Amino acid sequence: MKRIILFSGFLSLIIFITSCNKQDNIITEFTPITEFSGQDSISMDMDLSNSVLNGISIPTPKQTGDSLFHFAAKIEKEQGQKYFYKIYYQNESYKYEEDSEFANENFYGSWEDTDIEFKEVPSSGEIKDAFRILGNPRNEKQYFGSKPRTNVTEQEILKGVESIKKDIKWYNAIKEKAKVNKNSVETQLYLDMCWILNYNTQVGETNNRWKRNPRTGKYSFMLVVVTQDALNQLPKGVKNISVSDSINGFINPYQYFKYGKGKELKGVSYNIAKQNLNLRAVISPERGVFVDILKYPLNDFKIFPNNGKVGNDDSLFNNALYEQFFHSISKHFKLKNLPVVEDILDDSYTVEKYRANEKKYSDIKTRIIDFPHITDCPGKTVRVDDKGRFISLINPGNENRMNKPRKESVGISTRVGFTYGKFRGKIKFPAQLNSHGVWSGLTNAFWLIYQSDFDWNKRRICPDKGYVKAGQGVGEDAGRSPNTNYSEIDIEIIKTSKYWPDQEHKEKNYNPYDKNECVLACTNWDLACQTPKDYFKQGIHKYKYNNQDFSYHRWSEAYRALTIRSAIENNIFKNDFYYFEIEWKPNEIIWRIGASPDKMYVVGYMSDKFTSIPNNQMVGVVTQEYHYSEFWPPVIFDQNLLPYPKKDIEGRVYDIVVE
Repeated sequence: MKRIILFSGFLSLIIFITSCNKQDNIITEFTPITEFSGQDSISMDMDLSNSVLNGISIPTPKQTGDSLFHFAAKIEKEQGQKYFYKIYYQNESYKYEEDSEFANENFYGSWEDTDIEFKEVPSSGEIKDAFRILGNPRNEKQYFGSKPRTNVTEQEILKGVESIKKDIKWYNAIKEKAKVNKNSVETQLYLDMCWILNYNTQVGETNNRWKRNPRTGKYSFMLVVVTQDALNQLPKGVKNISVSDSINGFINPYQYFKYGKGKELKGVSYNIAKQNLNLRAVISPERGVFVDILKYPLNDFKIFPNNGKVGNDDSLFNNALYEQFFHSISKHFKLKNLPVVEDILDDSYTVEKYRANEKKYSDIKTRIIDFPHITDCPGKTVRVDDKGRFISLINPGNENRMNKPRKESVGISTRVGFTYGKFRGKIKFPAQLNSHGVWSGLTNAFWLIYQSDFDWNKRRICPDKGYVKAGQGVGEDAGRSPNTNYSEIDIEIIKTSKYWPDQEHKEKNYNPYDKNECVLACTNWDLACQTPKDYFKQGIHKYKYNNQDFSYHRWSEAYRALTIRSAIENNIFKNDFYYFEIEWKPNEIIWRIGASPDKMYVVGYMSDKFTSIPNNQMVGVVTQEYHYSEFWPPVIFDQNLLPYPKKDIEGRVYDIVVE
């Protein structure tokens, strides 16, 4: 028995020594960012100065002096042997594990010039070099386009409209399109010309690095050193990360060396540094709010005067990190509003008044048939504080337009997009309810929306059935497609029941008219892509996350969105501000709210096990909008029966931080 044990131990020792020899690492030292030598974890804010037109680059001259990270390493060279090195970086916070089939979607890079492959290690064995992190690090052609666009004027649009009118066939097609969209011909001409001018900014041979911005969060750094023989055996896509093939696509170098064929290749050493970098983006309002004429959905464009930090001048076009958001108003639904102008939020409007007016104006002929509106004067309802501390969002009152009142939605969006991240808005939303528990009629929302309709921003293909098409049409009647750009992740706050109409088990004595309860809805627009193994279909489903039970609802198997409802207190809107957070990862989404960043609590969770998580670039949006109450059944307070606001209703956005 002793001999067997000794022999077994000896064999294990041989295997151990052989394994060590095979894995011998000749990289004895590696510091990826020597400017911060001695710091294992470095934190930086992204410089967003030129990010809108040129993308994000890390570091800046202020951070390192020359916009480069300098790295150093030492190699134990074998005499007479040539060695070659290459540095790689990868975002670790928002990645697929390297053994995943989607690891090539991870944000990784190397030197900016991807044609620089491996460099020879100096004879001294000491490496001193530099790199930087920037958008589109693989230099993929799908993210190329025109040179940075210039600010578009109304004269350019009107000139283009006149050119369309001269083309009879084209002009007639616009007339037909106007009928379908229920627009005037002039409006449709204007909108189509805006689309064309926007499309022209997508065509060209310039690397539009802003279309695939660096991700926020933690970055790791890997140095790979190889012999000449090993270098000769490396795939082209590892040596030059811009190279892909039609079968396997791109090769993630971390995957290749940690789990792939590079792991077994003789003459390869790699070192993933202990030192890491943490990046965040602070999207602050002091640079103002740009108004993009190409996104304004009306053909009468006039900027509100005397609001210098909101407008469409060249300075705001180049520098503002926010833009005014314009809702797309569907003409397929109509409001049937009471002809009443009152101030709900000043606490004078009681439930009894609400009921009395419902009875008084029960005849639809006495109502005002209209749609929700957007501003007819951009910059009027979005204002930046004189000191640049916050952006005011104003749903205008009707004190001076009693004869033709409006319910007008308002919003802003960021101009810098990201794929994945922890998006946290510091926001003062207006209250949902007055002291009597009557709803203001507003839906407060903090959400993410896809950045572009163009091909560079498509989501991953949905096999089998595909995505239900966005836009008009419900369920399968809308049609399906394997491709889509549409992605959206929402926090919406409304007055409704925390239970869905078809929910079987409800609390006894539950009162949806509770004076301090409103509902926060967390939604992922997966467009009914049924790729996830446990895709949540029609009805109500349960899932537990960190000992919290969540109920998920989908109206039908082909409904485009999956939603969670959580009851929250209206009292949170009495605070100076509150935090709303969407943590969007490759395989899960976590929704949180809280009074401070260190006191957030989870209000929603979804996983790629049962819903399709988007992987394209999105921007952050904050809105205060008039939804149709039918969107959120059961109807507690009917939007049609709520009066027009008499005075302005104001919300404030202090910043959006992406970590």
